[in-house]
Amino acid sequence: ALLVDVGTAKGRSSMPKKGVKRPLGAPPTNEELSAYSETELLYKSNLFRLSTAELIKEVVPPQSSQLEVAVRALRGEILSLPPAELSWEDRGIGKPPLVSHAELSGLRLANHKVSLPWAPPEHVELIGSYLLRTVVRPSLDVDVAVRIPRACLLSKDYLDHRYVDKRQLYLAHLGAQLAKPSAATAATAAAT
Repeated sequence: ALLVDVGTAKGRSSMPKKGVKRPLGAPPTNEELSAYSETELLYKSNLFRLSTAELIKEVVPPQSSQLEVAVRALRGEILSLPPAELSWEDRGIGKPPLVSHAELSGLRLANHKVSLPWAPPEHVELIGSYLLRTVVRPSLDVDVAVRIPRACLLSKDYLDHRYVDKRQLYLAHLGAQLAKPSAATAATAAAT
């Protein structure tokens, strides 16, 4: 049976490169022998190995420098957001809450009155499958974690769902600020 190595997921091949000619009838190299034995032991057939290699090629996204640039730009945009004073107050059943910013009106919080001195996050970190290079196509999801600054929270916020309410206010304001077109985003769009 003729065995052909298509390489691994990283694109390395244990077969000789195309430019290197081997004489016919030459014994296989150690790399070729190890690839053949791997195919025999792990995959039981060369066809299964080939189909597995093709499947990996289809689901592994290419490394994109454009996405890396976009993630860095997002981080810079988040860290440059201006501070704000947020407040949310429940006015009773059937009445909309009294809010300091329009994006907070859709929230339903556990406490009757919540205020938050909003500041940009302490840290913005890339987490999840994209960071670990285990993300698969077709959807490329990039997970970003933000850390709320200590100045926004009080030591007793763990009581009565206050932390949860403040986290909702914080993230709602952050999302609304990122949804607004900024000067940096407009300049980037104009340049392309």
